Amino acid sequence: MTKGKRIIPILWAVATLALATVPGCGGDGGSEQGLLVSVFGPPAAIFPDLNPFANCDLVKICYDVDDGKTQDCTVVSYVDKEAVLESLPFDKLVSVSVECLKVDMDTVTGEQRQIPVSRGQSCSVKRGKGDAIKTGYVYMLPSPSFGPTFNLAQGDQASKPGGERWGSTIVEMFDGSVLIAGGAGISGTCEDWADPSCVEDMLDTAEIYNPANGSFTAVSNAGGTAGSAFMSEKRAFAAAVVLPSEEIAIFGGLTDGNQASGSVDIYDPISNTFRAAPAMTNTRAYHTATLINREGNGEVLLVGGYGTGFQNWEIWSPVTGTVQTGGLTSPRWNHTATLVDKTVDPGANREVVLIAGGEGGPEGTVNVSGTMDVFDLQFRAMDPTAKFLCSNDGANSKTKTMHGAAFVPLRHFLYIVGGFNDAGHLNPTSEICVYHTSQETWAGTLQLRKARGALSATALDGNVVLFAGGLTRSSGVLKPTSTVEILFEYQNTAGETVVDIGPADDYPIPMLYPRWGHEAMVGCDGKVFFVGGLGGESSSSANVEARTELFNPDES
Repeated sequence: MTKGKRIIPILWAVATLALATVPGCGGDGGSEQGLLVSVFGPPAAIFPDLNPFANCDLVKICYDVDDGKTQDCTVVSYVDKEAVLESLPFDKLVSVSVECLKVDMDTVTGEQRQIPVSRGQSCSVKRGKGDAIKTGYVYMLPSPSFGPTFNLAQGDQASKPGGERWGSTIVEMFDGSVLIAGGAGISGTCEDWADPSCVEDMLDTAEIYNPANGSFTAVSNAGGTAGSAFMSEKRAFAAAVVLPSEEIAIFGGLTDGNQASGSVDIYDPISNTFRAAPAMTNTRAYHTATLINREGNGEVLLVGGYGTGFQNWEIWSPVTGTVQTGGLTSPRWNHTATLVDKTVDPGANREVVLIAGGEGGPEGTVNVSGTMDVFDLQFRAMDPTAKFLCSNDGANSKTKTMHGAAFVPLRHFLYIVGGFNDAGHLNPTSEICVYHTSQETWAGTLQLRKARGALSATALDGNVVLFAGGLTRSSGVLKPTSTVEILFEYQNTAGETVVDIGPADDYPIPMLYPRWGHEAMVGCDGKVFFVGGLGGESSSSANVEARTELFNPDES
């Protein structure tokens, strides 16, 4: 064995990889300590098409240090079941990635090539000298593919203890786990489930998803600490942010009687409890919450919403409550809000929150917005004139509600995608409006291959955006879809940057379950986590999708 390195055994379905430090450097008495890595995938007996170890000839194992300065990889034969890595550093966040490679011959060049067939990575972990061995889990899936959330301890597809949750809030916490709070179920029928008056069976409970091992656990005050395992009100279609304290603030939402709430709950991930916080000035549901000040206690910009706040904004502090208010140029709920600041985009022209589309108005006069408001963080004020949505001069501007928004900072592109152009949510749209955040102009319009509303838009590494699910029209009927589309940038033979949308309708990697109105986020393991939403045969004949799933991107 090479000095300073450690042999890593790879097993067939569940493997234990001992990534150890140099002997004598890991603790008292020269004992070897390191990062224990457990590699696993969905069982072939249950998910035969998702066996990550099929066609696996070689295994590539890497570790990365989050400072971006250290990386070590090794490629070994899968049959040999062993690998060699450099010793792991102390007091650094370290993640491990594993990739299965298929070896074949290029028919054109005759050269041997290695084709990635599956991959996975662990969430980051940190060890100090003398710490007990920690475990990093690597859940392997074919790449790219959708797969189930999978509970390693139970050995089967994870089920959520909270059951049905549609309209919940999902937030990543400091340790990479995800808080899933509130939401609603369905017990009746309705022609338009996107109508606030149709939401039923709101919840005051929450649960935590751990992407490291695929487990779901209910929030519980078993330790007897101050606080409650329940929120102060039942909530669906609330909004949430992570505060500088790493606590999570959850604002408003629909509560009993389909009324919008003005209350705020704060979840403490250390005590695993909720407590009430200062209320908002206005009641809000289907609104947005954006952390605009990371200093001190933090401040949150709350915009629009179904309720008394439909045409205003407020800045909220966890200590004093609302500290500032102002008006919007248009009523808005079901809009999007995108933060563009120096932390997100160092090249930003100015620091703003871009508030696009949505619907709103007094009862009986709800309209869909065709504008975008711009909130300036320096002056803490909304620009006096809104921008036309998707148009620099007002010609051919678009109206959008229940659309998606994804920001690619490296290119300064904000993609405003899909949605509905009517308040009855009957007409899904296909336009992707591209806004250049540094030039503060619309850079053009692209088209989805399939018009879809109530979809998710998730920005991935490599200037890639994943558009998933939504409601689409089929034979004149609005139906949930499991199809996905991917926006990606590449250079053509002339060296020009091209933005393209793919794949075609026969793309072989759909979602596991059709869903719309769902939540999606990139987890600490690099996979996109999907939760909630509605399924069923049509938009009116719906059921809450209680099953969760993951998208494993192609990062080869």
